[in-house]
This record gives sequence, C-alpha cells and structure tokens, in this order.
Amino acid sequence: MSRMYFHSLPPTASVSGSADSLMGRLLGALVWLTLAAFGAVFALSLLIWLVVMVAVSLVGSLFTGRPATVTLLWRRYRDMTGEMTRQRWPQRPASSTPRADAAQATGAASDASGVQDVSWREVPASPADDGQAPGR
Repeated sequence: MSRMYFHSLPPTASVSGSADSLMGRLLGALVWLTLAAFGAVFALSLLIWLVVMVAVSLVGSLFTGRPATVTLLWRRYRDMTGEMTRQRWPQRPASSTPRADAAQATGAASDASGVQDVSWREVPASPADDGQAPGR
C-alpha cells in the first residue's frame, strides 16, 4: 500500500485594507447580477416564443379551418378541471320539496334524521275515512 502525503495549504494572507474586501464584494455582486440578467433574458425569450407560437396557431387555424391548438389545449384544461371539481364536490340532484332542499343545504339531511325528499303520491282511502269507523 502506498502512502499518500498531504501538504497543508499556505496560510491565507490577511486583508491589507478595506479596498480589497470592497472589490471582492463588488465582483461578487457583479457575478450575481450577470446570472440574474441571463435568467431574465431566458424568461423573456420563452415568453416571446410563447406569444409567437400562439399567434401562429391562431392564424393557422383561420386558413385550415381546424380549431387552433391553443383552443384545443384550453378545452382540455377546462375538461380536466371540471372533472376534478365534480370529484371534489359531487352535485346532488335538486329535490322537489323545500324542506328537503333546506336540510340538504345545511347538511342536516341523513337517513337517521328522517328528512327525505318525497314527492306527492296517491294514498288509497282506508275504511276509517268513510265515517263508519267507531270513535270518529
């Protein structure tokens, strides 16, 4: 096995004055500003290309008669968000009675509460309704 020898770095020179530290800070700020400028130019170029491609898509749709790509993408986005909304908040069918509507709106309607949406129905006459039953 070979031995590797590591030499220590020479000691750092002490800062001779505030001019060197000021120059270092200025150069560091200049590097960061340059990087920020590159990022801004990149973002601006992406935005310009996006606007150009949307315009080309819309103008092309006028000549071809097909819907623009932007339109198709927007429709697909609306369909996807509509599906997600319907999954989060399922729509209940409108009921026919005000009491059931109010109970559903407040969340009080359940199987245990006895508040149900009912519709009118014909009830056959019972023998007690004809006036011959005792006690009436």
